[in-house]
Order: sequence, then C-alpha cells, then structure tokens
Amino acid sequence: ESVRVPLLARTPATPTCALMVDNQSAKRKAPSVEASDGYFESYAGLGIHEEMLRCRRTDAYLQAIRSAGLAGKTVLDVGCGTGVLAIACARAGARKVYAVEASAVAECARAVVSASGLTGLVEVIRGKVEEVELPERVDVIVSEWMGCFLLYESMLDSVLRARDRWLKPGGSMLPRRAQMWLAPFRDEEAAEEQKAFWADVHGIDMSCLAPVARAELARRPEVELLLAQNVISSPSCVLDIGDLASCDLSDCQSLCASFDLSSHVRAELHGFVGYFAVELVPGQWLSTAPDAEPTHWRHVLFHCELPLPVQQDERIRGRLTMTQATQNPRCWDVVISFGVSGGGEERTQRYELDVRC
Repeated sequence: ESVRVPLLARTPATPTCALMVDNQSAKRKAPSVEASDGYFESYAGLGIHEEMLRCRRTDAYLQAIRSAGLAGKTVLDVGCGTGVLAIACARAGARKVYAVEASAVAECARAVVSASGLTGLVEVIRGKVEEVELPERVDVIVSEWMGCFLLYESMLDSVLRARDRWLKPGGSMLPRRAQMWLAPFRDEEAAEEQKAFWADVHGIDMSCLAPVARAELARRPEVELLLAQNVISSPSCVLDIGDLASCDLSDCQSLCASFDLSSHVRAELHGFVGYFAVELVPGQWLSTAPDAEPTHWRHVLFHCELPLPVQQDERIRGRLTMTQATQNPRCWDVVISFGVSGGGEERTQRYELDVRC
C-alpha cells in the first residue's frame, strides 16, 4: 500500500522577522528579486522551511559540513533559507560565508545570524545568485538545491551558474554527485479503492467517470510516500551526475535514458516511482529511496492510465525522457514509454511534473 501524505502549503507571505532587521544592512542586493514566476515567493513563509528543518536531510547536511574540511575556506551557500547551513559552515571553521537567498526569508536568516553572533563572518545577501556580486571567488559551494525527483524546480541551473562565476579552480561542491532512479510499482489497494469509490458515490453509480479520473491521474505525477514492498523490481539509474564541480549545465536540462528491469513478482504494474540520491561528501549519501527513512521530498509517482500485467522474472523495458517545460522551466515535461518482454504494444505516457500547491 502507499502512504499518502499531503504536501505542506507554502505561504507566500513576508516572515515577521523581516520587521526585526534593518533592510539597509543588506550590503549587496540584486535587482528585481520580486519579479519572478512565483518560485521565490513560495519560499518566503517559514512553514516550508520548518518542514525542511525537521527533515533528516538537515542532519545529513550538518554531518557532511562538519567533515568537509572547511577550516580557513570561503563558502557560498546558494539558497540559504533560514541560514542553518551557512551557520554550520561558519562553526566548522570557514573564514567567510556568503549566504545568498532571493526570497524574503533572507531577513530571517540575517536575524538568526545576528542572534548567533556571526555577523561579519556570515554575510546574508538578498538577491538571485545569478545577479549578486561577491568580492571574491570561493573554495566551496554548499546548496540544498534538490527538488522532487531531483530536477523539479530547476534550482540546479542556478547552482551551476553560480559555480561557473564564483567557484575557484579546484574548488568543491556540496553535494558533489547526484543520481536519479526509476522503478516500477504496484498499488492494488489504491486501484480497488478508486474503483469502489466511483461505483457508489453517496448511492449514485458514477463508474462512467472512473476512466476520466484515471486519465487525469496519469497526466500529473503525485508526490507521495511509497512503501518499499510496492516496488516490483530493482531500480534503474536514469541519470548520474558524477561530478557537480565539472558537469555541463546543458547535461542537466534534459535527459533520455533507457531501462531494462526484471520483475520480482507476478503483479499489475500501476506506474513508476522516481526518487534520487546525492553524495554530500565522499562516502556520505543522502537517499530518498522507498526503503530509506522518509524525507520531505517523498517520492514522485508516475501512474499508468491502465495497469499492465507483469509475470515474475519478466523484463520491463522502456525509456524515460525529461525536458524543461517551455512556459516554466522550473517544471518538466516527462515521457515514459514502456512494455514487457512477453509481448504487447509499447505504451507511452506523458506527464507534467508540476507539483506546486
């Protein structure tokens, strides 16, 4: 069974701590930070930041920062949020930390830095990282840039542009490596529940609407927690960014990958689950796999419009294609083509990866 967890609504409001800080203290502000697609505004309220701070991903980052050898180094924190990672870098011995944040929560970060006695060592800069100016290049770039299924929100684009502008030759990135994974799943309980619901809606048979509901579900992925027992094969790595310090931006703006998997069980294939893993520092991975401890990213479920019967040990073959959406490159157009070795026509499903609340 899958465990459905509603996404926390992001409140596009200016945090109250913005009133606690003199805005003139922002030494280097980029212009036009308010003119955006709504992305930065979605991170202006503290609710979404509280969810992320409570997530185990924060503990993983703090552990990695402590072991990253930052003593005496300069650090750029891209998208610093409330400032927790920037402060951790300072406490790990960094000589200077530039904490860049485009949303209004930058004022909260500045207040937290001041309360921590780190003003001067940690400089919070309100602005887009593509537009801000720093007085020097840095040794390390730290960022929690990952979105659902790794690439959603396309914050990696900003991080790599910052890398090209501000990272010293031989400098390091945290995280240093990133992978995307895809696996088929089954969910008989959810399928039966939906069928039963439309068959008796307050005493009315609405079964004629069930195909419409399935078609809608099959167009837009869901962000949910999926139990590991619902995954019916080993996963396939569909993207491996081996070195974030040297990869090309263009390699992260589209992808096309094939997969060839063997089903562990006889079941109906109801869709594919997408998740990711990042290597923060050598040997320390943060995984969002179904068999790992849950995170605020959850999993992305790409539902099939119709289930596909699969036999045990049967091959599930296909292709995943992802491109940034034309109208909003923070969202992604996803195409999954798939079939089984036992025969039948190849199916193609198209999705819009846009999980904004």
